[in-house]
Amino acid sequence: KSIPDARANEIKKLQGVAGDIFDLPSKYFTNTSYDRANVPEIQRLLGVTSSTNLAYKTFPPVLFPELKEDQSLKTVFGNWLLLARILKASLCGITSLHYASSGGGAHTNSMKWSVRQVTPGCIAWAAVLAIFLLSPDTEFSSTGIGKRSMISYKDLFFTYKKVLVTKWKTKRIVQIVTNINHYIFKAARPSALDSAVPEDFMNTIDHALMALDMESSDD
Repeated sequence: KSIPDARANEIKKLQGVAGDIFDLPSKYFTNTSYDRANVPEIQRLLGVTSSTNLAYKTFPPVLFPELKEDQSLKTVFGNWLLLARILKASLCGITSLHYASSGGGAHTNSMKWSVRQVTPGCIAWAAVLAIFLLSPDTEFSSTGIGKRSMISYKDLFFTYKKVLVTKWKTKRIVQIVTNINHYIFKAARPSALDSAVPEDFMNTIDHALMALDMESSDD
């Protein structure tokens, strides 16, 4: 399969279990023509106040614990269970959401990709997918921009990854990563968490994202 086909297939699988991921009616996601833009619960998760004037935030409430936005970004990605569910469904198979898993069987993506712990890129990807699943978009465009929402998923990914790479060793992010690893793989080995960091630093991140003040806090 080509990469776009494989990506579309993975997203279609996630749409099938998005109701479980978000604790919302599955019809919102399995029916691609469903008008998600007008669903109050989804508007709340995305921080959208009007379906006629859709202004999507870079860091919507869905990324924060208890949906409480924090302009300082100290608690961003604190809604770790949601991100862990998305990653577990992707890496260990969608049925893994309903039973304990130690990383999946022989045919799961976690085995295929030799994934044993999450990286900044993994978590950033899960955050982008959370927003995509909630958005009115029906397909993940190759341009990285939502056809209906006009959300630049590509920019969101690099922004989120930038935050995570910069804050990777802070206590709060280490705890989030430990929680996600434990949820997905049932093993939290702090010494192993740093193994993917150099690779992420090697990937040059767009300098335009430096406008975000990532050094504001070490919490």
